Amino acid sequence: MALDVLVPQMGESVLEGTILEWKVKVGDSVKLNQPLVELMTDKVNVEIPAEVEGILTHQFAKEGEVVPVGTRIAVIDDGKGDAVTALPAKEEPKPAMVAEPAAAPPPVKPAAEVKATGEIGKGKLSPKVRMMIREYSLEASAIVPTGKEGRVTVDDVMRAVEERSRAAGFTMGPIPAPPAPMVAAAAAPPSEKAPAVEVPAEPLVKVEIPVFEPLPAAQRETRTPLAGIRKMISDHMVKSVQTSPHVTTFEDIDFTELVSYRQEIKGSFKATYGANITFMPFIIKAVCIALKEFPKINASMTEKEIIFKNYFNIGVAVAREDGLIVPVIRDADKKTIVELAVELRSISQRARDNQLVPDDVSGGTFSITNAGMFGAASSTPIINQPQVAILGVHAIIKKPWVVNGEIVIRDISNFGLSFDHRLIDGHTAVQFLHRIHEYLADPKKLMMQLR
Repeated sequence: MALDVLVPQMGESVLEGTILEWKVKVGDSVKLNQPLVELMTDKVNVEIPAEVEGILTHQFAKEGEVVPVGTRIAVIDDGKGDAVTALPAKEEPKPAMVAEPAAAPPPVKPAAEVKATGEIGKGKLSPKVRMMIREYSLEASAIVPTGKEGRVTVDDVMRAVEERSRAAGFTMGPIPAPPAPMVAAAAAPPSEKAPAVEVPAEPLVKVEIPVFEPLPAAQRETRTPLAGIRKMISDHMVKSVQTSPHVTTFEDIDFTELVSYRQEIKGSFKATYGANITFMPFIIKAVCIALKEFPKINASMTEKEIIFKNYFNIGVAVAREDGLIVPVIRDADKKTIVELAVELRSISQRARDNQLVPDDVSGGTFSITNAGMFGAASSTPIINQPQVAILGVHAIIKKPWVVNGEIVIRDISNFGLSFDHRLIDGHTAVQFLHRIHEYLADPKKLMMQLR
């Protein structure tokens, strides 16, 4: 009996994956739950296991191929029924036509002869060649063409640059001596002349002009294909901006009291719980409290309806070498600061080690991205679809601040909230961001809200 191997659903916003590696070949025996293939998505890499024991009889997708969710990519025969009917073999691609060897370029003519025959004229320079001529400040009429019908090629331009470089070394003449300084002479009778001022002769100065050696044309640029995780992130970001009209509102957040409190407890917290206490657990808790007051910001929407979420799954962006990923802390509103700190440490490490599973990156209702850990003072983050808002957190910087009519130095961070203007109005976004500020600026008020 034949069993189809399908691309599984890997999260609410994941619509396709890329075949990263086949673990088995056609004809191999497979065991129950044995990994068959590894798929790469814009969120995680997933291994698809065998759901039965048997023989892998067909593969319908090659490594590097993009396959939508639900696509049949292989067949396993468990040997318990009729033999699998072999699919018609794919027609072998016809060999590509081999181009005939290019004719040898015509012999290079001396520049004087080229000028005399007028072979360089309008219409003989391609846009790239014209750009190179302007870049290197060359005279088109001085370049000897070797292309078809008297065209100037890229190699012709580079040859002209090299010839100019070899001839570029020369010695400048003596630098003229500066004029004698003007000295105010004492008042003297008109009949007396001011004494002559002798200017010492300046030695001749020899100035060497460095020879410019341009990079060969093949080394001036490096190009790599847009593929894999970078391609998926690119597509996801473009889709988000095309779907949601983004607006970003900003507010400066006073962290002074929270900085002092964290400094006071961080040593004992590390010793007791084995995790560093950062500002992020406090930010997550403040966000959850504010989301309950402004439920639209915890919603999502389709073309026909608004979906209000009565749970609070907070995604926290983690930077990896392969690209940003947003693992989710589920039911964050029900967790204490300690629980949030410990879970953040665990899920962030698994993200950097590429050990996340699809459930770790799905189901988020609101996201936070911390560009401040890299020193950013401000940014406008892109919404993580299908959510309707994302909070950008930035570096805490000491700034002058007015308190009770006096200027003092405080620890200030700038927060940026990007929101989907189809659903969220500006006044709602501003009030939400200000409510977060109220809780973070007064840790006692924040602690009173914990439950």
